[in-house]
Amino acid sequence: MIEANGLRWILTAVFVAAGAFCLYRCVRRGSMASRVGDVLHTAMCVAMVAMVWPATMGVAGLPQVVLFGFAAAWFAVAAVRGAQESRWHPVYHAVMMLAMVWMVFAMPRAMVGSGAATTMDMPGMEGMAMALPSAGGGVPGDVVIVALTLAAGFCAAGTAFLARVIDTARVAPSVRTAGWGADALMGLGTSVMLLAML
Repeated sequence: MIEANGLRWILTAVFVAAGAFCLYRCVRRGSMASRVGDVLHTAMCVAMVAMVWPATMGVAGLPQVVLFGFAAAWFAVAAVRGAQESRWHPVYHAVMMLAMVWMVFAMPRAMVGSGAATTMDMPGMEGMAMALPSAGGGVPGDVVIVALTLAAGFCAAGTAFLARVIDTARVAPSVRTAGWGADALMGLGTSVMLLAML
């Protein structure tokens, strides 16, 4: 997992900034559906900050699975019900929430496989410890493949959002532009987190 404290602080700042904006947008404006989405994103950012730090990365595994499983379903429904030209945005968020669920299961396997930890101790998910590989065996191949695939996808999406922010901020900065900035931060930050697992 992440070894350098400097990177931990950078990722913490990235997810705190994105989560704070989502919370601000939830309070200030939007429909009920968009506010639910903002609350879910804020929760995701809090969970990502927890994953960055060793003292909190194993907290409340089962509730995270339930929460982010619900969030993935929420955004999937939004994609189906949305306008054709805007469906990719909620699909992006649905995939991100599914990635969060996957990370809850995969991160302990990656840590044990790389020798970074020898046991998994997640409240509510203690039974998973028996399925983990022995320490020193390297990160499991399936974890590497999925992490690299997701990291590449989130890096591309985050870069696309960042480019959109740069293109529009000079002309007509708005809350929508800031929202793309939050999307860029979440995508790029998640990409780094996935790579740090390996």
